[in-house]
Amino acid sequence: MTAQKIKHNPRLFLKRAMEIQRRQLLLAMADAVSECRTAESMAAELNGDGETGLLRLAEIWCCLSPDTGGRIMEGRGAELLADVLAQVYACLILRPLHTPAGMGLYVELLYMMEALMLGEWFD
Repeated sequence: MTAQKIKHNPRLFLKRAMEIQRRQLLLAMADAVSECRTAESMAAELNGDGETGLLRLAEIWCCLSPDTGGRIMEGRGAELLADVLAQVYACLILRPLHTPAGMGLYVELLYMMEALMLGEWFD
């Protein structure tokens, strides 16, 4: 890589890091949606961490698609979590993030998916 390339693209490393984080996150989110559907079929209940995570995911969903108006969410625990998670996933597929704040969101969501997959959100 030449100094010229770095000079013309100072965000090159951020862009590469974000692509890697995004790929990892999307894989983890797809697994988490599946895990939530399984938990739903087993009538699993969200614990305190799960309820907090659901609220944070709903907040993220609203921030990622602010021009879509209000949202009505219906369902119980794991079903609602799977639905909101799928909506956040769809937003990230359609509109990838490209800013340092986006990197922060990718890392936060990846952490949340790891906790969810370890069963820390269900009783």
